[in-house]
Amino acid sequence: MVGSAEGPAILDHVLHRPARVTAVLAALTALCVVIAVTRLQVTGDIARAIRGTSPAFAAYEQLEARFGSPSQDEGFLVEAADFGTADSFAALEDLVVGLQLTDGVRGVLSPFAVPDPDGAAPGFLSRPDIGALPPDERLSALRTASPLGPYLVSEDRRAVLLTVLPDLSMPPGARHEALAAELALADAGLRIRPVGIAAMQREIGAGLVRDQAMITPASTLLCAIVALLIFRSWRAAVLCTVPSIAALAWTFGLMALLGLPLDPLMAIVPPIVLVLGVAGCVHVHHAVQRHAGVPVATALARGLHETMPAVILAALTTALAFLCLRAVGSPTLANVAYAGALGVGMTVLAVYLVLPALTLAMLGRGALTAAPALMFAQVTAAATRVLRAPRLVSVLALGLLALLLVAQSRTVIGSRLADHLPRDSALHRTIADMAGALPGSDLAYVLLPAADTEPGVSAADSAMLTRASRALYDDGGLIVPDGAGPAGGQPLLRRFEAANGADFALPLAGPLGRSGAEILAAAEDTRTALTAEGLPEARIAGYSLMASTELPQVVRDLRLSFYIAIALLPLLGGWLLGSLRVAVLALVPNLLPILGVEAWLMLTDRPLTIVGAMAFTIAFGIAVDDTVHLLNRLRLACRGGRPLDRSSMTAALETSVAPIVGTSLVLFAGFGTTIFSTLPTVSIFGQLTAAVLVIALVTDLFLFPSLLIWGARGVRLQ
Repeated sequence: MVGSAEGPAILDHVLHRPARVTAVLAALTALCVVIAVTRLQVTGDIARAIRGTSPAFAAYEQLEARFGSPSQDEGFLVEAADFGTADSFAALEDLVVGLQLTDGVRGVLSPFAVPDPDGAAPGFLSRPDIGALPPDERLSALRTASPLGPYLVSEDRRAVLLTVLPDLSMPPGARHEALAAELALADAGLRIRPVGIAAMQREIGAGLVRDQAMITPASTLLCAIVALLIFRSWRAAVLCTVPSIAALAWTFGLMALLGLPLDPLMAIVPPIVLVLGVAGCVHVHHAVQRHAGVPVATALARGLHETMPAVILAALTTALAFLCLRAVGSPTLANVAYAGALGVGMTVLAVYLVLPALTLAMLGRGALTAAPALMFAQVTAAATRVLRAPRLVSVLALGLLALLLVAQSRTVIGSRLADHLPRDSALHRTIADMAGALPGSDLAYVLLPAADTEPGVSAADSAMLTRASRALYDDGGLIVPDGAGPAGGQPLLRRFEAANGADFALPLAGPLGRSGAEILAAAEDTRTALTAEGLPEARIAGYSLMASTELPQVVRDLRLSFYIAIALLPLLGGWLLGSLRVAVLALVPNLLPILGVEAWLMLTDRPLTIVGAMAFTIAFGIAVDDTVHLLNRLRLACRGGRPLDRSSMTAALETSVAPIVGTSLVLFAGFGTTIFSTLPTVSIFGQLTAAVLVIALVTDLFLFPSLLIWGARGVRLQ
């Protein structure tokens, strides 16, 4: 009877065979956990978020392909009391020799590997006249004779930068383990710390794993506590959290099967899946509790019948917001779009399948006992009082919207790669220490086409490189020796000369912690200097430069995806509700929170980053959920041909305020836990989203009802 009269066949199966369904779902969840643990990939590469067709990316790919993949280099800051002493110098030399003999290493760029600018010896320090000097004088001569000297050895001889060129045929994990084993054998008087892009990516990846092990359980626990406080029942807390845990496990399992890696941007998906699952369960459980006195199965069927349309529509709006990220064209954001939409879909399935089966398993099949009345009666009373002045409230809301739209146009876009590092990463301290001793471990390269087709460094090539060196380096010295042969089998020289002799790459070092604006400004200064030397065809390429050039464009594209979501949601809502006017009015309470938080960024002189742009797009989709549930209750209040007016709106508020406030608290708690994330990107996303949702709660309950009464009075909803 329940299946045929009040629910579809699948629900009938769940309600009549809860034990069997629970066992199947538990087995499926366990399988997904195993798949996720064994197959889910983790990466800290933020460059995946950048489109692969831009000029900056093309230059970066050319650098990677022709000069031995510099982004894979392993950098190490080596420190001692003074490398000018015989003991420290010998310890450094032993370390370099050991690294060169390590599996997975093609070569080591060190003070001992710097080419002799005059070409008289393979390395400057091995020249007979230089080798006869004491260590301190040898290092000082290196800093003076070669442009690489100041990059590799600090002026006080306390710090040296080593760059390990990896054998890319060896798996990264195995390479890292081999290097760690060799570094452990280094002289105790040397302090060795990893630096550079590869180290940063590794640190971000480790932070992602720690976050999933700490933040996700903490968020689950906090959501359960909020559900406990809302319903004053431990059973309700369990019923509202277990389905979302299952949805999260299913999402991770499917991500692993589909080859969607967990990266710095994908890390926002798990908390969203978790909190949306709990929020959906809160709405359904509240609807079920309204049918106390009838059998539990019947109450479940009625509650699902009343609430699932809104749960599905709310999920559609959030999934649509995720899919709008696909418009950007970034491979990583495409993955976020697919994984986010997939995860939202899993929350709907969990609410529809896991919650009913678990409810019957915990509460049995007898009559549903009445639960304690929910709190928030004062909020309901305040929301209904505001309905007395719908015109005034509507004018104020529209005026505020116009003001915020003007402020939104003044938002500044920014980026900084180091902001993706975990807060507790030792790399922060290493970057700060390097800033005072060496130019830095963030290398960009000036790419120059060879002056002729002759192999090696011809006279014409040497003249061109001399002009470039004058533009780039204080002493104007040559990095690639005059008259050097083809780089072919020389891994160190290949870093500066392509194997086919068609291009040269001259390094430029800078601090890894620079902002995107600082990196772009430095690149522009370099272009100006190169043009003054008659080399306008030179191109600058590097990981950080590429990211700093393209990430702002990705942010602008994300803004476009936000506008697409704004345009599509009214069409979806108008089609489902039967009133485009109501759907358009529903934009106002959901745009105000986004624009309000963006205005706060502008007033506090904070840039809009890629994470912030993603947060606004996705938060918009989530914020619409409260609007959808309010409209669903208004639709139920208008059944039988009743028009939309103050009376029907009051009835809708009386049944919707409590669950809306409750789910908003759940969302705030779930996203609020991200403030403890070690990854600043995840923390910022959570903070911005939580702020949007708090403001959205206020606009949905105190502005939107008045807007509807003023602008859609008499409309009949489907």
